Amino acid sequence: METREKIRLNGNRDFSGNFDMAIKFIKQNFAPVARGVSYLIPLLLIAAFFMPNLFKLYYQIGSGHNNPDTIFDDFSYLSIIGGIAAYLLLILTMFLMALFTISYMALYVKSKDGIVDNSEVWKKVPKIALPALGGGILFGLAVMIGSLLCYIPGIVAAVYLGFYLYAYVNEDLGVIDSFQYSIKLVQNNFWVTLGYAITFSFIIGMVSMVFIVPFYVGLIASMLQVEFFTSEIFFILSTMILFVGYIFTYTAMYMAMGVMYYSHRNKIEGNDLESEIDSIGNQNDTPPSIPY
Repeated sequence: METREKIRLNGNRDFSGNFDMAIKFIKQNFAPVARGVSYLIPLLLIAAFFMPNLFKLYYQIGSGHNNPDTIFDDFSYLSIIGGIAAYLLLILTMFLMALFTISYMALYVKSKDGIVDNSEVWKKVPKIALPALGGGILFGLAVMIGSLLCYIPGIVAAVYLGFYLYAYVNEDLGVIDSFQYSIKLVQNNFWVTLGYAITFSFIIGMVSMVFIVPFYVGLIASMLQVEFFTSEIFFILSTMILFVGYIFTYTAMYMAMGVMYYSHRNKIEGNDLESEIDSIGNQNDTPPSIPY
């Protein structure tokens, strides 16, 4: 049976401590999380199939025939509807990826040896998906409305409410209580949370750029009138690479933020659930003493 050292996610850590532990946790758990998330690939394939071929649009723009009355002739109402459906499906897939990753971390914390069965994670996800999705819609609205108010309120809302999904999965709270718990976690930790999120967003964003290359090659080549790159097959393939790469790399973002979540939670709760679980396990493993 597979064995490995379990990483204690609960603990009072500063910025550098959270950063180092996030890297350690991602290295240890990226592969099993990726295997679990791979079940979402068919949804990404469907989304890529229904996306309108933007390379054809750029091919027309590059040809110099920029008559606004004819430039969108190749795009029917059906293709536009397909594009909207593909975008919504992509958002849903991203949400399921986030929910899976956070649920994986919750089961990891409760495990004795750090081994998580992905089938158990997927059993957990459907049970909490619908309320969590409702919370996600509320979160998106709060960030969007805040962003319309000079952008800064949107950043503040994203930071203060950003741990709601972690709280919902880990604390057995309702959606509104999860938002309140997230605010409680970030109080007195706003700047370190913002800086931490920006740091990992930059790192993971740079890594994900690799998967954008085929898509941009298609855009640029289409603008330069290379007709081969306007084919449906190349567009779907490059879009699929972009979607799949984005999904897999951003599991690391949710793992990194999860590490900070458990650190913030330990600061306000003052208890170490993992230590309690381990101590119970050690007591059970200790053979009874022999009286003399």
